[in-house]
Amino acid sequence: MVAVAGHGVDSPIPDLSFAPVRCGAAFARFDRALAADGHTVLLCGPAGSGKTVVLVDWVTRLHRKRGPRVVWSTVTEQLAEGGDLLGMLTRTLDPAPDLGSDGLLRTPVDRAADLIAVLAEHEPTVLVIDDAHLLTDPLQLAGLEFLLTHLPTQFTVLIAGRFDPPLRWHTLDLAARLTRVGATELALSPDRVAQLLAQHGCRLDDAELTVVQNLTRGWAALVRIAAIYLSTNAADRDTALTALARPSHAVADFLVAELLDSLPAPTLDFLLATAVPAQFCLPLAEELAGEDAARIIDELLRANFPLHTVAHAGELWHTYHPLLRAYLLAEAVHTRPERLSAGHRRVAEWFTAAAMPAPALEHVLAEPGTPGLAAFLRDWGPRMVLDGTGHTLLAAVEHVPELAEDTFVRLLRAAVAVEEGDIAAAEVYLEAAHVGAAGLSRLAPADWVHALDQAVSAGVAVLVGDSASTRWPLPTLTGQHDLDCYAALQCGAAEVFGGDAETGATALRHAIVHAEEAGLGRVAVRARTASAMAAGVAGRVGELRTLAAQAVDCAQRFELAGSTEAALARLIAADGAYRQGREFERPLPSLPGTTAHESMVPAPLRQAAIALGLLSFAEAADRAAAATTMSKQVHRLLDESPMLLGLGAQVIDVLWLLLRLQARTDAQQLVDHAARTLGPAPELAVAEAGLAIYTHRPAAAVTLLEPLLTGAPRLGPAAVVTAWLLVAVAADRLDRPRKVDDAIEQALAHADDEQLIRPFLDVPGAAELLDRLGGRFGRFDTFVDRIRAHRGAAVGAPQLTDTELVVLRQLPSGMTAISIAGDLGISVNTVKTHLRGIYQKLGVNARAEAIAQARGLGLL
Repeated sequence: MVAVAGHGVDSPIPDLSFAPVRCGAAFARFDRALAADGHTVLLCGPAGSGKTVVLVDWVTRLHRKRGPRVVWSTVTEQLAEGGDLLGMLTRTLDPAPDLGSDGLLRTPVDRAADLIAVLAEHEPTVLVIDDAHLLTDPLQLAGLEFLLTHLPTQFTVLIAGRFDPPLRWHTLDLAARLTRVGATELALSPDRVAQLLAQHGCRLDDAELTVVQNLTRGWAALVRIAAIYLSTNAADRDTALTALARPSHAVADFLVAELLDSLPAPTLDFLLATAVPAQFCLPLAEELAGEDAARIIDELLRANFPLHTVAHAGELWHTYHPLLRAYLLAEAVHTRPERLSAGHRRVAEWFTAAAMPAPALEHVLAEPGTPGLAAFLRDWGPRMVLDGTGHTLLAAVEHVPELAEDTFVRLLRAAVAVEEGDIAAAEVYLEAAHVGAAGLSRLAPADWVHALDQAVSAGVAVLVGDSASTRWPLPTLTGQHDLDCYAALQCGAAEVFGGDAETGATALRHAIVHAEEAGLGRVAVRARTASAMAAGVAGRVGELRTLAAQAVDCAQRFELAGSTEAALARLIAADGAYRQGREFERPLPSLPGTTAHESMVPAPLRQAAIALGLLSFAEAADRAAAATTMSKQVHRLLDESPMLLGLGAQVIDVLWLLLRLQARTDAQQLVDHAARTLGPAPELAVAEAGLAIYTHRPAAAVTLLEPLLTGAPRLGPAAVVTAWLLVAVAADRLDRPRKVDDAIEQALAHADDEQLIRPFLDVPGAAELLDRLGGRFGRFDTFVDRIRAHRGAAVGAPQLTDTELVVLRQLPSGMTAISIAGDLGISVNTVKTHLRGIYQKLGVNARAEAIAQARGLGLL
C-alpha cells in the first residue's frame, strides 16, 4: 500500500520488470473517467490479463504529465480475511487526522462517511484499489460501496480484480458514474502482440503472428509465455508454434495455477465434459454435465472465467479460450479416455438431433474407428451440400475408399462442385458417378441416387447455359427432405433457365417451403431469386421486383446479406427497376468469381456481369471501354453458351449502347455474330431492325418486324414494345403518320401493364417521336409523362456524321488540321468545317475540351 502526495510516485506501486505495451482502449476510458466528477472505473479480467500492468502504465503517465495525486492500495488475503479496509484507505489517503479517537464503535459505513467528509477539501486524487476480488467481508464491502456512491467530485477510483466484487454496481451505472473495462479491452491486438514478442527478440511473419494471436486471443500472460517459449526455441519455430497449441508445459502450469487449482471438483468435471465441443449452449451442457450446468455456467461467468459468450438463434453459446480448451482435452485424454470417446458420440448425437450437421461432423470423426461416418454421410450429406459445408464432409471421407468410391458420394462431390460453380469438377464427378456398378450405391437407396443424379445434372446444365436442350421434371419424391429440396431447387432452376417459367416456379415453391422450415437460408434465397427470374421470363417485371425484394429480405433474415446469393437477388431487383425506369439500390453489388477466366465462370454469373455493366453504364468513367467490355462478354457467351436464356435480349441491350456511342462497326459485328449463332431467333430480328434504323434503312426494319408482330406471340413483352417502337420510328421516316400512331399505341398498350419504360429510352428516336406527337395518347397520357420525365436517362452522345467521327478520333493523336487532311485525303478547309461541326455538337470551343467531352460521352 502507498499514499502519494502531490505529484510524487513512490513504492510500493508494483515495479514492472519489463516495458509495458500501451493499451490505448483502456487509457481512453481511464482518461474519460478522470475528466468526470466522482467517477469509478471497474477493471476486471482473468489472471494474467494485464490489469495491474495497464494501471501502472497509466498512473506512470499521469506522473510524467504532472497530473493529479495518485494513491495505490493493494488488497491482500490478510486484509480481506480480517483486516480493516476503510482504516487502511483512511491512513493512505489522509494519514494526519485520527477518525477513530472518540472511542465509539463505528461501522465501516460510518468510517466511510467520516473519510468522505475529510476528503471533501482534498486536492484531485486518483485512488487505485488492486486485487479487489479478494474482498468478501460484507461489512468491508458495505463501507467501500458507501465510499464509491458518495465519492467527492475531485476523486477518481480505479478498482481492479479478477471479477466484480459483490457490490450494487447498478447504482453507479444508473448515476452514470461507472466505467467498465474488461477482458475485451485488455486483450492485446495483433500490433501489441508483435510489440510484446519483439521485446523477447521474436519477430514473426504475418502468418506466424496470426497463429500466436489465434492461440492466445491476446491474453497478455499467455502472449508473454509464448514469446519466452518461441525465443528459446527459435531454431525450429514451426515446431515451437505447434507445441504451444498442445499446450506447452509453461502454458499448462499457468492455467492450472491461476484458473483451475481453486475450482471445486464438480466444476472441473463440468469443464472437462463441456470442453469436448468447440462451443456449447445450456441444453448441450446439461446433456453432457447434468442438471447443475446452469448454476456452474453462471458461477464461471460471475468469476470472469475465460469463457466467451455469443447469442445465436435464440441461444447463448459459450466458447473456452483455445489454449484452455486444448489443455482440458489433453487432460481428458490422459485421465478419462473412455468418457472422452462417449462424450464425442453424445455431442454428435445432440448436434444431429438439433439439425446441425456441420459441428456434429467433428465429433463423428473423433470417435475411434468412426463407426457412425457412413450413416452420417447418407443422412446428412445432402443437408451439408445445401448449407455450403459439403466440402468439409467429403474431405473427411477422402481416405476411406469404400466410402469415397461410392456412387452416392461421387454424386455428392459433383453437387458440391455445382454449388461452388466449378464446372470442370462437376462434370468430372458426374461422369465418374455414371461409371461402374450401373450407378448402384451401398450407402443410399436407388431412388435417392436417381434424384441426386437428376438434380446434379440439372445444376451442371444451368452452369454451362444448356438447360434448354432438355426438360427437367422433378424426380419422384424420396422422403429424404433435404434431397427432395435439392432436386426441386436444381430442376426448378433448370426449367426456368430452359424457358419454362411456370413449371420451374412450381418446383421452386417446393424448395422455398422446405428451406424455410429447415432453416436453409442459402437455399431459400436462391429459390426466391430463381422465382424472381421465372417472373421475368414470363414478362412480369413488377412481380420480378417483388420476388427479388423478398429474396433480399430473406438473405437479411438468415444473415446472408454479403453472400453471392444476396448479390444476385439485389442485382435482379435493380434490373427490374431499371426496366421500369425507377431508381434502384446503390451501390450495386459486386459479383464474386467473375474475375476468373471467363470459361471457368458459370454462364448465369457471366450473364449477370453483363446486366451489372448495363446498370452501371451511366456512371462509367470510360463509357467506350465499358461498352466494349460488355460486347466482348456477349460475343463469348454466343460462342460458348448459345442456348442461354435471355442471351438474345442482351444482344439487343448491348446493341443500343454501341449505337448510342456510334460504334457502328462493333454493332454490326455483334448482330452478325448473333445471326450466325442464334439463327432466325425473334430477338435477333429486333436487333437487325434496330441496326437497319440506325443505317437509314427504315423499310428493311419494317420488313423484318411485321412477321413477328402478327399471329401468335413470338416475343417477350419488352421485345414486343421495342419492336413496335422500331416500327413507329421506321414509319415516321417513311412518312406514314397513321402507321406511326398505330405502332406507338401498340407499344404503349404492351408497355403500360408492366410500366416498361426502358425501351422508350433505348430505341433511337422513340422518345423524340413521343415529344413530337404531343398529348395525343388518351389513357396512356400518365404513362407517357413518366417516360418523358426519364428522358435524361436516354440522352446519349450527339449524332456526328461518319466523317466527323473519323476526324474526332484523330484529335487525341495531336495531329494538326493539315496532317489530318493529308491523312484523310481531303482539304484543310473541309477538316476545319468538320471541326466546327464537332465543336458545335459537343458544345465546346477547343480541341482539348472536345477530346475530354468525347471521352466522357464514350465517343473516344
